[in-house]
Amino acid sequence: MSYARALRHEVLRAAEDYRYLLDRGYNPSSALDLITSRYLLSREERVLLYRCVHSSEDAAEIISKVVDSSEIKGKELVVDGYNVILTVASGVEGRTLYLCDDTFVRDLRSVKVRNFSSSSLLTAIKLISEKVEELKPLRITLFLDRNVSWSARHAEAIKQEIRKNVDVILASKADTSVIKEGGIASSSDYLILEKSSHVYDLAGEIIKTKYRKQLNTAIYSLFINSQR
Repeated sequence: MSYARALRHEVLRAAEDYRYLLDRGYNPSSALDLITSRYLLSREERVLLYRCVHSSEDAAEIISKVVDSSEIKGKELVVDGYNVILTVASGVEGRTLYLCDDTFVRDLRSVKVRNFSSSSLLTAIKLISEKVEELKPLRITLFLDRNVSWSARHAEAIKQEIRKNVDVILASKADTSVIKEGGIASSSDYLILEKSSHVYDLAGEIIKTKYRKQLNTAIYSLFINSQR
């Protein structure tokens, strides 16, 4: 059994200072450079802040768009395929995942998908299929980036596992396609969350159910009271 790695106290202080700068209009990249230098953050800790900490206003805006699982029945669910699959696969592989300040679960992996021979990826697709069956959406539109190696084979693997009312589409830019499609968007990509009217953390809900012990909630706990 894998467990979430604890964060250094300095990382939480860095997160508070980073949020402080973002709330005052600092450029995210410049602010992150400053905070990284101030707290001697590792590359992974820097990525954590970049992915999981937003300005108070931005985090609250995303939270206001989140729909409950019960609201998806009979609606169109639009999935950012690789984003969701890889997040769930991180749980399968025993990696630490993070509950962020906007309530979305994210990992810190940067590994590109090569094929679907990995048992963790196949397990992730199966778990997604089971969750979708439970949610009972009217239709699922799942976008994959066409420029990823083996994307056509990935699409076939997904169709075989998720058989009901699913369209798997190869797109030049999956994030743009998810935004344009409308419906309830499922991704942890900030651009998609920002541009979509309704959002749902499909991967996060699976992680919370199946891999709760690998979920570090320190960032979420640090900021959630200020968002209420």
